[in-house]
Amino acid sequence: MTLKTNFFGTRNVCVELLPIIKPHGRVVNISSLQSSRAFENCSEELQEKFRCETLTEEDLVDLMKKFVEDTKNEVQEREGWPSLAYGVSKLGVTVLSRIQARSLDEKRKADRILLNACCPGPVEEDTSGDFSSRTLEEGAETPVYLALLPPDATEPHGQLLCDKVVQNW
Repeated sequence: MTLKTNFFGTRNVCVELLPIIKPHGRVVNISSLQSSRAFENCSEELQEKFRCETLTEEDLVDLMKKFVEDTKNEVQEREGWPSLAYGVSKLGVTVLSRIQARSLDEKRKADRILLNACCPGPVEEDTSGDFSSRTLEEGAETPVYLALLPPDATEPHGQLLCDKVVQNW
């Protein structure tokens, strides 16, 4: 359910809406720093796959489906996956954002559409319990910043940002 919502839901929306985004449009996918932690807890083989500059969207979908199947079969750890579905789902969103940004550069470079993922941080919501440290307004700062980048901006693009700062991983 977590991957269906976070990864596949994000992908489905992007598949439908990216073709109709107008020039200078901004796309902001909500990810998490848990994506970086999930990446670090993947096997070296999986890290190579996620880091690959030629990874396609279809390849990524196959990887996410493999995680779901490996989890159902209770072999995810043996197959090199981290244990938390949430982190893997957000890893998928972050990598998807990189792939889709690359695709926009290849197909619609002149349109100067910027697509990024961001981490709003732990915000006050029903599911965050004692872990929240930001108000909803504070959590919205980075997504709104990315959505309102000026029309002449060329970056960030295909990145993961937290607190308006590009995260390297």
